[in-house]
Amino acid sequence: MYNLSFYGSHNATIALEKDGTILEVIEIERLLNRKNQGIAQYMVAHSREELVNYIKDYLYTKYNIDVINTVIYQNTHTNHNDKLYCFHEYFPAHNYIEAKHHESHAAGSLYQSDHKKALIVSFDGGGNDGWFKIFLAEKGKELETLEIVDKNFGVCYSMFGMICPQIMDEFYGIQGNLTYPGKLMGLAGYGNIRQEWVEEFTNWYNLTAYNSTPKKFKSILDKLDIKLNGKNQVSESDGQDLAATNQFVFESVFMSIVKKYLDQYPNLPLHLTGGSALNVLLNTKLSQIREVFVSPNPSDCGLAVGMLLNNIKPDEPVDLTYSGIEVLDKLTLPSIIEDRQCIEYSHDKMVDFIKEGKIIGVIRGKSEHGPRALGNRSILCDPAIPDMKDILNNKVKHREFYRPFAPVVRLQDVNKYFEWDKESRWMSFCPKVREEFLDKLPSIVHIDKTARVQTVTEGQNKWLYDLLTSLHNKTGMGVLLNTSFNQQGKPLVSTYNQGLQVLDSSQMDLVLLENYFIW
Repeated sequence: MYNLSFYGSHNATIALEKDGTILEVIEIERLLNRKNQGIAQYMVAHSREELVNYIKDYLYTKYNIDVINTVIYQNTHTNHNDKLYCFHEYFPAHNYIEAKHHESHAAGSLYQSDHKKALIVSFDGGGNDGWFKIFLAEKGKELETLEIVDKNFGVCYSMFGMICPQIMDEFYGIQGNLTYPGKLMGLAGYGNIRQEWVEEFTNWYNLTAYNSTPKKFKSILDKLDIKLNGKNQVSESDGQDLAATNQFVFESVFMSIVKKYLDQYPNLPLHLTGGSALNVLLNTKLSQIREVFVSPNPSDCGLAVGMLLNNIKPDEPVDLTYSGIEVLDKLTLPSIIEDRQCIEYSHDKMVDFIKEGKIIGVIRGKSEHGPRALGNRSILCDPAIPDMKDILNNKVKHREFYRPFAPVVRLQDVNKYFEWDKESRWMSFCPKVREEFLDKLPSIVHIDKTARVQTVTEGQNKWLYDLLTSLHNKTGMGVLLNTSFNQQGKPLVSTYNQGLQVLDSSQMDLVLLENYFIW
């Protein structure tokens, strides 16, 4: 029996499951090469009906599907007359279930973990069951809602990005509200907390969700007499301090809400999910007082698998780290090898290239499911080279100067380089870099001396683990700089051709396509 889930708003995703196994996860942004792409309600794809039909034909042919048992869906329509709302025209099924946003986030987190019970906080810019919900969860049972909080942390946090001149301007209602939070986190390390701003910022976060509007935001700025220039932006120094104060208040108000549940359930791990769970600064601070779990796909891209997991309630943890789409043009690899200068891969060659300062894009196997590149769609280079962050930005990534790049390290070595002694498998935490390695790994050290580290074991990604082992054995330093294989404003690459376009249009040195280096 096949079951299918379909999330239609920004970060739209379709997932397929059979007999308790999730077979395929398709993030629409990867098909269309448009970051955060939706199908309905938000960032609607122009070709959405053709796109849905294409996906249906692909899945039905690949898995020999006759009929779907249950279709579970969210945010697939603009109104009840919308054709996409009528699923029987696209995916005939025995049952149709409209799922809840935060319940799906919570179930996705619970069933991707090895915890039987958990305290779960799901918070973001909102869905069809609110903005901020706290659950008591136990595998195999229905979620118990402990509190529904009428506060919109997603909007409250992101809106500061509109007025910071260091942040590349994007229209807030299309992409800005989704891209500003990560940039604000990076910028926060450069600023100072302005105590005279804290009270009004706190009032902003404590507004009811529907009152978290640009007009109300402007009134907060007016009360603080924060000056805007002709472009409706603050000065650069104020922008840095806004980011720092925003982060401080975000953490403080979160704790004022959640602390009583941490006290009430002292022995349960804390799960964070929803888009706001990508705030690695908060995650790291919470990890100092409680075991914290954040899945690889806590944002809305994970809602489709969350819907399925909430339906099947598996007994064993489900690993969806590399359950994304296959390379879309994988049949072109033989012709690429024929036409381009290439050599076969070996770990020794890769280590030599990295130590020579080369920047290498990697496309191998199935894609990561979630926003982080974790080795299969990554750009790798040497963090020991002092200017590598700037070199990588100037040659390939073209990101703002204040945004850090992440390290990847074997789990067994993480405590050697970082003040951290547990997994950070999906770049969900940013521990301090140990003092003795600040100068030895300069290109992954943020201004606050932290790094958003990724840990890896042999069982999780053998290729990446073996590469780090070879690097360690050959150089004594087993850390790589790992960033997403894309360019500014684009999702992770999904085709060999996209990877070659980056290679040909930038100063990237080479790409690794499966087991072949392409120059």
